[in-house]
Amino acid sequence: MEQKDIYLIVVAVVICVIISALSPYIASGDPDGLEKSAEDSGLAEDFAVEEINGIPDAIFPDYAFADDPDNQVLQIVALVIGTIVTLVLGYAVAEVVKSRN
Repeated sequence: MEQKDIYLIVVAVVICVIISALSPYIASGDPDGLEKSAEDSGLAEDFAVEEINGIPDAIFPDYAFADDPDNQVLQIVALVIGTIVTLVLGYAVAEVVKSRN
């Protein structure tokens, strides 16, 4: 891999981490997407997933740590961890696909 490629990857990762760290501040406070659809259909927000067999609990429910869901710093940590894990998994898949060609 060339030096300019490494530089581009590092810059892209930094941009992704910055966006994920700022997202709690720039995100809309109004529910949208899946959460809005659930509210419109009358599905209670306190619907217990534990009641459904075979579905594991989320690692970061509502993009936060379960111990303190209202702590914004922990929400940012959860988002950054999720971003890094996603980027690493994407890179790993790309390497596997590249090695098979």
